[in-house]
Amino acid sequence: MCSSSPWSPPVEPSVTLALNPQQEAAVRHPGGPLLVLAGAGSGKTRVLTARIAHLIRERAVAPWRIFAVTFTNKAAGEMRARVAALLGAAPGGLWIGTFHALSARLLRREAPLLGFGPNFTIYDQDDSESFIKRLLEQRGHSPKANPPR
Repeated sequence: MCSSSPWSPPVEPSVTLALNPQQEAAVRHPGGPLLVLAGAGSGKTRVLTARIAHLIRERAVAPWRIFAVTFTNKAAGEMRARVAALLGAAPGGLWIGTFHALSARLLRREAPLLGFGPNFTIYDQDDSESFIKRLLEQRGHSPKANPPR
């Protein structure tokens, strides 16, 4: 699981300072992936960012091997900033972002394997429905009689 990283963080105090025992156990979890479920304001972001810093500093996990998923861009930015603060610098290659942003990043990186270039458009539901309606109209069909949903 661990891989040495060419990036070496500066020596800083323990990343588990100010964590309760349950939070510290999550940060030091010896296994692979970790799911943290807790209510609002319970310190999930603190635990996850401390775990990322711990993996990089204490276990020599390469930053590019860490995948941290959030629901909002604001939360992703907060996580990046907290990790940088814990490590003293922002390690390159970390995968921190929203489900949508990380998925798009993966799709663009792997697109050539599917025969596509990286400059494609990802449609949401509204885009898809508009596209289908235009196709129906171009082919002489009524979108009202044949709703795309």
